[in-house]
Amino acid sequence: MKFFSYMNHSMFEQLKSLSKETMIYGLSTILGRFLNFLLVPFYVNVLHSTAEYGMATSLYTYIGFLTVIYPLGLEGAFFRYGARAEGQPYAPDQDNKWFGTPFLVVFFLSVVLTALIFVLAPRLAPIIFHDPREDLSAFMPTLVTTIRLASFILLFDSLSVLPFAVLRLEHQAKRFATYRFLGIVLTLLLNFIFVLGLGWGVKGIFWSNLLASAVVFSLLIPILSERMTFKLDREVLRKMLPFGMTNIPAALSSMMVQVIDRPIIQGLLGLSYLGIYQANYRMGVVMMVLVGLFEYAWRPFFMRQFLKDDAQARLLFARVFTYFMLVALLAFLALTWTLPELVGVKIFGRQLLKGAYLSGVSIIPIILLAYVFQGMYTNFIAGIYIKEKNKFLPFITGLGALVNIGFNFWLIPRLGLIGAALATLLAYAVMAFALYRTAQREYFVPYEWPRVRKLALVVFCSLFVERVFSLILSGAPLWGVFFMRLVMFVATLLALYLFDFFTDSEMQTLRRRRRGQV
Repeated sequence: MKFFSYMNHSMFEQLKSLSKETMIYGLSTILGRFLNFLLVPFYVNVLHSTAEYGMATSLYTYIGFLTVIYPLGLEGAFFRYGARAEGQPYAPDQDNKWFGTPFLVVFFLSVVLTALIFVLAPRLAPIIFHDPREDLSAFMPTLVTTIRLASFILLFDSLSVLPFAVLRLEHQAKRFATYRFLGIVLTLLLNFIFVLGLGWGVKGIFWSNLLASAVVFSLLIPILSERMTFKLDREVLRKMLPFGMTNIPAALSSMMVQVIDRPIIQGLLGLSYLGIYQANYRMGVVMMVLVGLFEYAWRPFFMRQFLKDDAQARLLFARVFTYFMLVALLAFLALTWTLPELVGVKIFGRQLLKGAYLSGVSIIPIILLAYVFQGMYTNFIAGIYIKEKNKFLPFITGLGALVNIGFNFWLIPRLGLIGAALATLLAYAVMAFALYRTAQREYFVPYEWPRVRKLALVVFCSLFVERVFSLILSGAPLWGVFFMRLVMFVATLLALYLFDFFTDSEMQTLRRRRRGQV
């Protein structure tokens, strides 16, 4: 039996709804990430050394772990229990308790943790910024200050988590996007003032982040005044706190998969190599944005569709996955063929990555593919949340973390930075496979695997053929290589059409859209 003989009007409308919100999140995220991306060439050209960029990378790694601890996983609990079925009206007395109680918990915990970090900063600095190859004792007073600034960044960002979740659940994507975008623009402008203008170096990076986080939180205060209840509801706590706390081990393991290679690189190779790795890793920002913007729209979307019509939702989720893989693999192909060369091209006398950082460009395609597997993981998580089986997530992400840690220690001494990138790729692939198997047992979704396999085969065959042509054209001008790759990309799209990747109903829908009938 074929599950997708046609796409009915209702399913198409739901996909349009997801696409619309994704585009709003995406536009702001793409613009914001692009501005944030500009900070990478800015830092590598303005900071004095790769080691200084490594210092900022090291501290942001620990901030990443603490962003999991501060909110106690209550954002996910809020999405689970604060969500309403599509079309259900807002009921203040009922809905506000699902916001006020978790916010009070987050507030008190965040204040306590920030105070502890502030006091312990002199003891933490030598641990966080340890370098086996360089003596950083002269930098310690400045590094203590940056840790204290980071503690307040964590405070404001954690207090913003639940207000931002409200905007996502209430379909206020434009407002959400505006605030996020404003925060990134402000961070960028303040970096120019503090790092470039005043020459504050690493300290200027964290002052910029702190002030931007404080401004964004101030914009969310109206949501707090509307939703806040100054009473801890025990019934709400009994439901939300266990759900949220169960998410923490999984989130920590997930964070380990994302960033655990940084402290391992720092410990084995030093802060200079960490700076090189981070700069090239960040070149995968486009794929990171693609996965991130999809996740922002996806989590509220799948809960709403499940509450509305479970049977239809399963079909819809399968189709969404197929379309996600189409976009993700084509983006991977295009970026793999362009980014490694573009980062070294001089624009107005400057490069995206200056010479000291170009030794790490070979990790870029590996990181791009790792993000594809992260996107698959994001798709598969729907069934886990719907069936409240998030107890499995710590084991799945823990497995990914163990794979990442093990392969980092094994591969970095042998392959250097490429080993760290490969360890990340393997970890995401293992997590996606494990989550798929678990989620399908709990909540079966009829994914269109024959279509996805056909897509993957065409894309990776294109990669192989491009490598052959690149060897033949070795020594040709860069514009000639890019033209060849453009032709190859068009040929890939044509191959998907010729091998019947697109269904008849999809082709008919596209034709109707061109005629303005949909």
